[in-house]
Amino acid sequence: MYVRFYGPRVRNAELSLVLIHLALAIALFLIVNWIGSHSAHAGYVRMSVLAKADEAPAFNFLYRSFSPVAYITVVSAVFYKIEQDWIVQDIYLVVIYYFVFRLLFNLLTGRGMLLNWVTQCAYVLISVPMSYYVYDVLIIHKDFLFPTAKELGSAVWLAIVAYAYHTFNSVKLSDGRTKARKMNYLQKRYKIYRRTYGEIIEEIAETKRQEALIYAILIVEAFNRPKLYRLVENILFYFGLAKTLGVMQVTTEKFITDYESVRLGAQKIVGDHLKAKLIVDGRRYPGGQWAVRREVIELYNPDSDYISEVDGLYEEILDQFYPEEKTDWYAEMEAAHISDHTEHDASASRQRGASETVTSI
Repeated sequence: MYVRFYGPRVRNAELSLVLIHLALAIALFLIVNWIGSHSAHAGYVRMSVLAKADEAPAFNFLYRSFSPVAYITVVSAVFYKIEQDWIVQDIYLVVIYYFVFRLLFNLLTGRGMLLNWVTQCAYVLISVPMSYYVYDVLIIHKDFLFPTAKELGSAVWLAIVAYAYHTFNSVKLSDGRTKARKMNYLQKRYKIYRRTYGEIIEEIAETKRQEALIYAILIVEAFNRPKLYRLVENILFYFGLAKTLGVMQVTTEKFITDYESVRLGAQKIVGDHLKAKLIVDGRRYPGGQWAVRREVIELYNPDSDYISEVDGLYEEILDQFYPEEKTDWYAEMEAAHISDHTEHDASASRQRGASETVTSI
């Protein structure tokens, strides 16, 4: 009978392999998110507090399911090339580590309520078995890098698959469940933040609309910088490597708490309303409160995606929690347009009157 003895050297090698696979899994997580964030033109839907229709369901499903498979295949080829074959052993485990890390990340950052659990399970049930199959059939055999004539002949099937992908990708799926899930998330976030910071916000906000905008920015900032991130930022701040702190990501030279960041952030939003109004009034067609609000958001963060997300969330918050503040924006824009023309006509009239006075003198 053959008995294998595991000495310290073997155990160290196994531990090194696990650590490398974990590092590869984290790298996969970062790469998938980075590529996805730069693939909006292809229909990639990133996680957001706003309900968005999935315009490319096939792309999003296949991208999230098969990217891990493609990743371990490419990584294995690289390690074979640099003669580090030992790292390729059981490399399909990287995909399992990836999904575990991804799940823990979303749960620890408070995004679990936004996940479609049925779809998440589908990703795992497809990606993990496929990764093992590719590992067992292709990766462990080094010659998988050199396709045979028979394999090249299967390109016809790839063309068929591509056609099916294009056809399915044109199908628009119902986003009713997504909206319900994200509305539930919004309601819970709003109630938590109102209970925690409501007194501060009500004290500073001058109107209910300002209050709603403060909550919209607070929810988006907290989503983009969850508590785990902020804990890291607090540490980096002492080394001069972080300049924004707190749940509202306020730029500061001294350490502040989440409560202080909400106070400072709310004060900035309220204070920026006057500055934004002056900017908007200086334009030929001001655009009313809609334009002022977007200018306030831009003064907080100039990123166009950020502005759209906060503005959309603001509308949702008004619908849910401040229905009496809802406005007919078309009527408001028309009123602002008429006001602008009235002011222009009055100015022209004053100029004509001054001219006539000068002439009579």
